Amino acid sequence: MKKHIQLFSFLLLLTTVQRASAQCFQFTAEHVDLLSVTWSSESTQISLMASDDTHGNLYASNQCVVICPESMKFSLPSGTPLGNEGDPLWILPQNPYSNVPYVGVSAERVLSEVFGSAVTIQLTRLEGPGQLIVWQASSFGNIDVKMDSRDGIGAGDAITIPVGGHAHYNWGFTTNGIYRAYFRASGFRVGQTTGTISPETPFTFHILPLRPFESWTATHWPCECDTHIIGPSADPDGDRMINVIEYAFGNDPKVALYTNVPDVSFVTDGTTNYWAFRYVRATKATDITFSVEGASSIGGSSESLTNRIVVAPGGKSEIITVRDLSSKPTTSRFFKLKLELLYP
Repeated sequence: MKKHIQLFSFLLLLTTVQRASAQCFQFTAEHVDLLSVTWSSESTQISLMASDDTHGNLYASNQCVVICPESMKFSLPSGTPLGNEGDPLWILPQNPYSNVPYVGVSAERVLSEVFGSAVTIQLTRLEGPGQLIVWQASSFGNIDVKMDSRDGIGAGDAITIPVGGHAHYNWGFTTNGIYRAYFRASGFRVGQTTGTISPETPFTFHILPLRPFESWTATHWPCECDTHIIGPSADPDGDRMINVIEYAFGNDPKVALYTNVPDVSFVTDGTTNYWAFRYVRATKATDITFSVEGASSIGGSSESLTNRIVVAPGGKSEIITVRDLSSKPTTSRFFKLKLELLYP
């Protein structure tokens, strides 16, 4: 009797694939010039780094993450360009708050004898569950929006900083989750008419609370920005189990080992035998839906299997056994496990 699981391709790998992890510093209450324009006389290039003014450290974008606590979630009043009255907005403020990162923009590391009067920092793209708004508010209540992804991202989403200058802005996020905002700095060197442009550089924000899959991602790759590594459909360890499957089954996404793989057996009800499909579900993967289907052929119509006859709970995972609809036949049966990630 043939048994077939239609889930994903199996290829046993006897080696492990590991990726070196960079240092990851979490900004939770520091004064950080997250977009600090730096100049290298050796490479004659400019770049964007995070300058920790509290501790005097400098971090590359894949070495740091900015944490916005849930306490900085506000409901918008009426009459602002930031959204409708009552809309939520998580704000990293332009003025210091206790136990909140104080996020600035700086061109203090750019020399006036090398560059002209100013450099420009432009938002180039945004990855995340919501939108980003960057603005300054005056003491008279005026709001000057500098970057706003709600209407698309273009040349106007930019901040100009005088060489040697430093400024702070409000950073607003329309919902909680993990964001990666990409920026590019540019300016003109003295005596040149062709601009000098930095590489496109992503910076990561964790706007709390994180959703379950985001928390899993942040645990394994706290500062990683590459979606080919951290994305739901990525397979960073090369074991042909994509991240969403590793997450759903409670596996380690950085080690190429097959564990918690679904299988097929049979169960007895009275004197009748039935095929049964068994899989593992990580208890923390509450934003994953599981559904099992059975069919008589690969291309034939399938039936949804909902008769969960055994649920074996555990600490970090549970084993679920689903019974087939028909009694154990003398021909092949094909089973499919569908996983759906619930994400905005």
